[in-house]
Amino acid sequence: MIVQVPLQHTRKQWYQRRVREHYYITNNLRLRSWFCLDMEDPVINNSESDADFPKVDDTLENQLDSQKSVEVKEDIIVDTPTSPIEASNQDNEPEHSDADVENNISEEEAADALDRHLSEPVDGDEEDEVDDLDQGTEVTEAEDSSVAHEDDDIQRELSFEGSHTDETEAEDSAKEEKQDPVELEDVKMQEDNIQSPTEPVPEPQMSAPEPEPELAPEPAAEPEPEPVSVPEPVSVPESVSVPESVPAVDPVPVPAASTAVNGSQGSDKSEKIKELEERISELEITLKSKDETITSLRSEVERLNTEIKSRSVPSKKPVSTNSDPKSKSVGSKKTSRPVSAAKTKSSPAVSNGTGVTKKTTSPAKKTGRPKTAPTKNTGKTPSVGKKAGKGANRVEMTKGLDGEEHAVKLMLRGRGIVCYPPTDFTMEGISAEKPTQNLKINWVYGYRGRDSQDNIFCLPSNEILYYQAALGVIYDPVTRSQRFYQGHNDDIKCIAINPANPTMVATGQAAGHDEKEGDPHVRVWNCETLETIAVLGLGNLQRGVGSVAFSPDGNKVLAVDEGNDHTIFIYDLKKKSAITSQKGHQDPVLGAEYIPKQNNKFITYGKGHVIFWEQDGSKLIKKSGLFEKHPKPRFITSLAFNAKGEPITGDSNGNLFLWSANDRKITKAKVGAHEGSIYSIAVHGDNIFTGGQDCKVKRFSGNDLSEEDSWQLDAATHGRVKALAFVGDSIAVGTYNNGMLLGRFGDDSEQIIFGHGAGDLWGGANHPSNNTFATVGQDKVVYIWDAESHTPKHVFKVEKPAQACCFSNCGSVLAVTSTTGEWWVLDSNNGCVLSSYKSGPEQIDAISYSPDGKTIAVGSHDNYVYLFSCEDVRAEYKPIGKCTGHSSFITHLDFSEDGKVLQTTSGDYEHLFWDATNGDQITSSKDMRDVSMATYTCTLGFPVCGIWPVGYDGTDINALCRSHDKNLVVTADDFGLVNLFRYPCCDPTAEWSSFRGHSAHVTKVRFLTGDQEIFSLGGRDQSIIQWGVC
Repeated sequence: MIVQVPLQHTRKQWYQRRVREHYYITNNLRLRSWFCLDMEDPVINNSESDADFPKVDDTLENQLDSQKSVEVKEDIIVDTPTSPIEASNQDNEPEHSDADVENNISEEEAADALDRHLSEPVDGDEEDEVDDLDQGTEVTEAEDSSVAHEDDDIQRELSFEGSHTDETEAEDSAKEEKQDPVELEDVKMQEDNIQSPTEPVPEPQMSAPEPEPELAPEPAAEPEPEPVSVPEPVSVPESVSVPESVPAVDPVPVPAASTAVNGSQGSDKSEKIKELEERISELEITLKSKDETITSLRSEVERLNTEIKSRSVPSKKPVSTNSDPKSKSVGSKKTSRPVSAAKTKSSPAVSNGTGVTKKTTSPAKKTGRPKTAPTKNTGKTPSVGKKAGKGANRVEMTKGLDGEEHAVKLMLRGRGIVCYPPTDFTMEGISAEKPTQNLKINWVYGYRGRDSQDNIFCLPSNEILYYQAALGVIYDPVTRSQRFYQGHNDDIKCIAINPANPTMVATGQAAGHDEKEGDPHVRVWNCETLETIAVLGLGNLQRGVGSVAFSPDGNKVLAVDEGNDHTIFIYDLKKKSAITSQKGHQDPVLGAEYIPKQNNKFITYGKGHVIFWEQDGSKLIKKSGLFEKHPKPRFITSLAFNAKGEPITGDSNGNLFLWSANDRKITKAKVGAHEGSIYSIAVHGDNIFTGGQDCKVKRFSGNDLSEEDSWQLDAATHGRVKALAFVGDSIAVGTYNNGMLLGRFGDDSEQIIFGHGAGDLWGGANHPSNNTFATVGQDKVVYIWDAESHTPKHVFKVEKPAQACCFSNCGSVLAVTSTTGEWWVLDSNNGCVLSSYKSGPEQIDAISYSPDGKTIAVGSHDNYVYLFSCEDVRAEYKPIGKCTGHSSFITHLDFSEDGKVLQTTSGDYEHLFWDATNGDQITSSKDMRDVSMATYTCTLGFPVCGIWPVGYDGTDINALCRSHDKNLVVTADDFGLVNLFRYPCCDPTAEWSSFRGHSAHVTKVRFLTGDQEIFSLGGRDQSIIQWGVC
């Protein structure tokens, strides 16, 4: 006989039973939240649904407390799982034998087996599945085996059930008191339903279940329960015993719920937290051990530093200041030259070009400057006397180094370079004092026309006034001589002549190198005596002086700052102080001029504007010019005044306008006067002369601006016309390629000033026997200069931007390298290309012939030195080896006197030696101590280790050259200075003399034949300065 038990009350008691056991086993609030969630099941809480079922008696309710429906057939009892999830998974459970059922099934184990399923969260589908179950289910053998199989695994997991204490119960009771009152009321109502008496339930008629609905995160409404077909009862073997009764469990208060979550997930989370805590403890122990190691290493470093200081020879003179050379930044400009230890007591003599020397203090800090960037940095430098910053190089004379008393260890950016003296070397006769010779500027090649305009003036003496680099230059076309004003320490940007006193000149500069006068300022000086009259604007100007002008009475100086606001300053020349200032224009201001005979009115012009200003005491009133019907240009590029004092402007559209200064309107216009911008306007008599982008100089009538004549310049040789000035009846023309022409308008003019054009200037070489030298630039031009006449003997063109050059030992050929790896062998007399080669893909900075002329070495940026055999310098060269070993680009190289050894230096301060016959490296520099070099241009080595002041890094000295008589050595640095030392310079306290003329980094310096003259090259300023040794 089969007895069916109502499913609904079985499930309710099963829920209560399982909550009690889980409450004591896991003590997890999230499990209680799951309970409350499932108690909201409509099948369980629906009171109307409960009313449809008859009630059962109390005896049957107590027997059902084992949480299973019980089917009794004769004397055999079979447990049927009633868990919704378990019921849905019965088909997937493995079958078990009768022995497994006998060994595994017990009343407690069967109850615990259901705990695994109910610990999983119930989603919407599972709740629907609960609703689909009906009031009764028959038990099968497969279902019984399923329960036994799961119970065996879960019973082992829950074996710690009895380990909980009364403290856990008290804690849960306290949490229960905090439960929401509404939840407590719902739980109480459900408990009342469970405890109410029931009646026998008739067997219902059921139909097959419908398919399960798709998963949904949050079902909108619970589906109504539908009848489910009940499987046929299956008998169980007689060997299974039937318990007579099911022990009752004392009721336990239902815990409150906070969140529906899996109990096993909470357990896993606590385990992960424990693992993380253990990991943190391990890391704390490791960190403590690392701190101890760091402390011990610091102690060792301090000990080694103390030992090094004790072994070094103390300096005879106080140590000078310097900042960290690592502060060298891209795009910024080095503001000063660090000084050596010996220079804190005496400063070098700086020549002013007239034979008079003055004492200067070399500032100690530099902020860094790249080799190709002209950007300025106005930061001031610290005073002398501070300790060199971390990482600054130091030159040490060490004792006992490899048994060498006079070995020198040179430190550059932390790299130690050991220099060994010759075997028989002694310090007797080696002086650390500066040399007795000085340098005086004999000639400056080039004119600043590429980035300047309207910068040529004629003095009353018919001398031509202009500027180049940091020099004010006065050229006498009759005697072909030059004089120089050397008061500036950086690029001169503008120039003006006092109309009331034409011997008074004002020049404005950019931010410079000097410690006291490194800020942008205006210098007023006398062009006859070359003496400074006044220095204006220190501390006021920001980036540089873009324009300068004198008032008609000569008592005021106007300066336009190149800062963002283009502020206009007006200074009182007598008081040497500012009268007033005001923001000029947000767009660039290209120039400013006072209106003739108007001491309080001036005009500024620039991008898209012409502004008429009037000074009223300390106020500046500005009014814009009116273009009205005329086309407004993008730039106003030039300004001049006719004989009547009326303004004339030229613009980027090539138009020429005549203005009325009173009503600020255009009175006459010449549209299309030039093809392109008009850069300069010069008024001579009743005629107006203009120079433009079309490489033409034109003459216009001063009455109606009609064109009268035109003069075409060679565009390839000279380029655009940037400046015009009349010298008597002749006209001086400044060109875009940094040259200057002088002659009558329309006639064949003479080029009086020559210079390199576009790009940086790096390449130069002295002739081995004649008083000539060669320079090559990135403008693809090769000049061979006559040092006596200061004119080019030959001018050649090459295909690519040139980087370096050298003469052969006989001087008949000139090897020229490029920035792309190509290099050519030229006839030095006519520029004919004898042969061409390609050594690597990158630029070549160093090239040299051996003393016998049979080998040529080519040092490339690809870190290699290529060796070629040249038995005949005019024939084809054959490669004989490649020097491989440098880790950075090659900067300098020299052959030994016998031509068998080659020394090289690189960008990372390596000094290596090579076998010049095959390119093999000579690893022992100590073995090279007695090798005599035919030339010395490398910046490292024992004979020149004293040229490095404290604070210099390996890139601050760009070039070096030893005199032919081996008495002097000259260096070129990043601070615009040419420095003269005694040779050999192996004393770290050696003094030197510094000479200024360049405004940018000096890239090359060489002694000419006879050692009576030196030439130096300025990288960005594109200037060539010829110095006399006196």
